[in-house]
Amino acid sequence: MSGQSSVQRPGGRARNACDLCRRKKIRCDNAQPACETCSLGGVQCTFTEHPSLVRKSLRDQLLDATARIRELEAQLAVQDLSSDSGQRERTSSDEHSDNLWLPLFAVDHLPDTYSIDTSLATFQAEIAHCGVGESGSTKRASFSSIVYRKTGAQLDLDHFLAQAAQSLRFRGIQSRTGSHRSLSPKWPPTPLVRYSINHYSQSGLYSIFPVANADALSQLIEEGVLDRQDDTVPAANLACLFAFTAMMSVMHRLSPEFINAEPDAYIQAALGLVPRLLMERTTVRSLEAVVLIMTYIMPSGQIEYGQLLLSLATRMILSLDAHRISIISNPEGRHLRALFWFCYGTDKNMLIRYNQSPHFIDADCDLQIPDNYILSSSDNQFFTRPLSNNELLFPSDVRLSLLKSKVYHLLYSRHARAQPEARRLQYIRELDQELNDLKRTFPSSCWPDLFATPSAPNYTFHDLSMRGVCLHLEFYFLLGKIHEASPCLESNNSISSWPILPSSVELFYQESRSILLYIRHVRDFLNWHTFWIYAQFLLTSVFSLFKCIISYPAASSNENDIQLLQSLVDMFAELDGKESAKSRGLFPPFYFTVCLIKRLVFLARKASNKACE
Repeated sequence: MSGQSSVQRPGGRARNACDLCRRKKIRCDNAQPACETCSLGGVQCTFTEHPSLVRKSLRDQLLDATARIRELEAQLAVQDLSSDSGQRERTSSDEHSDNLWLPLFAVDHLPDTYSIDTSLATFQAEIAHCGVGESGSTKRASFSSIVYRKTGAQLDLDHFLAQAAQSLRFRGIQSRTGSHRSLSPKWPPTPLVRYSINHYSQSGLYSIFPVANADALSQLIEEGVLDRQDDTVPAANLACLFAFTAMMSVMHRLSPEFINAEPDAYIQAALGLVPRLLMERTTVRSLEAVVLIMTYIMPSGQIEYGQLLLSLATRMILSLDAHRISIISNPEGRHLRALFWFCYGTDKNMLIRYNQSPHFIDADCDLQIPDNYILSSSDNQFFTRPLSNNELLFPSDVRLSLLKSKVYHLLYSRHARAQPEARRLQYIRELDQELNDLKRTFPSSCWPDLFATPSAPNYTFHDLSMRGVCLHLEFYFLLGKIHEASPCLESNNSISSWPILPSSVELFYQESRSILLYIRHVRDFLNWHTFWIYAQFLLTSVFSLFKCIISYPAASSNENDIQLLQSLVDMFAELDGKESAKSRGLFPPFYFTVCLIKRLVFLARKASNKACE
């Protein structure tokens, strides 16, 4: 139509831009019979009314999203589960996540990892899973009691860290004291989206992060989905492009091409589309969008939101049958299976770190390893090598993920904890052997034992990829989790009972020491963006080594162990200083780490002195 009059939107707002002005994204004066832009261009002034969804309030969107979730759950409920235990664990996981859906959809700002308040809350939440229990729990009270008995000093971790945060505020170094970034959601510019896709495809990053189909995303760009600011474009397509560009921008934040990117603003725009996305039919793009947002958020330490997104991704994977090997015959089938294995690995990583119910029940899934997966016998698992989109590595070894699941089910699940002590000890020995068998398949030059020694020179790490570093740390961490399940180590109430099973105690102790030695060697990998990836490895080992020292204050190895802890204080103080000198300012988690380990070193020496009295 030409010479159009204003068309009213729901809510009384006029949609009065002609087709040309809308395409150019400029203001239309709505003059008749032709607007100024069309008159100057010598073209007919036309207006096409685009069908659009009625704009709903946030409350209505959340209600619709909740209804969509329940619909997905109803679809999944008809699937037969292979075991009663799987049913119980899945139900437990679903009930836990359902109670927390609303906070996820209400998110309009990401927590600021440079904020003192946010960092304090995240740090406190993290140490609750590092062997000392949650605040107010019996385990935390037992830990505090042991510290007092062995050192004669009180240690209230929450109060101590709150004091450290207050000290940081008094220093007046950090100007941002709020808990959220003051950024508005923003669409990434089309050239940046296109460059991100091309870089992802050409660099072979799909091998490690198979989270997006580059060809499919390129097709969306060619179709001009970023040029249409209306509701005719599926929210999943937009959210996928936004989240993908955010992930690529933060991964390559130091590259000139991404230096002016605003990844936080892009991910906020993607988060804002999640309620709409849930109202649409589940597609590969909607699954990719959720997985990309999850992959972006988890390294910032926001585990609660990450778990919720993982739960949503799991439901989408099951509804798309990506957990079945038969999906390979479908369009994008191999990509869907790669997405399944990516999420499966994330689930088992969270499972072994945070001891929550699994999202994927192994009995429900086809666990055939992809035929283009690079097995652990290849040193490509560890070292920086050119990547190929035709080969899969994933962020961690798939077989290690399978073993993590086995460790949880045999040692930490509700059913496992009810097993007789003799059966649990048998499982510990068998799983220890299985983990060592897996290690023997690694190239001999990549065995973690070679790197986690005091004499190992730092230069041996220069060629290691970040993935290789994490794989070594995961090996030691899983070794510790296996032996931590020993009856003599599960409770803090009676550390004097540790000698009941000396082999588990010694292996648990050596695992903690190895992780700290390893982290000391790979200090170049530590920065504000990677800290939360390594945080639980670090903090669990620090607390474990500290408990060993104060439990056996006269041991000959204690002085070396205290020196190891002190070296970490010096290392993080140096990192703290480097971050303070940068434009972003001080990174509070480094400061909290320095304060905490310094306090534990003081208490360890106090226990040793008390033993000598």
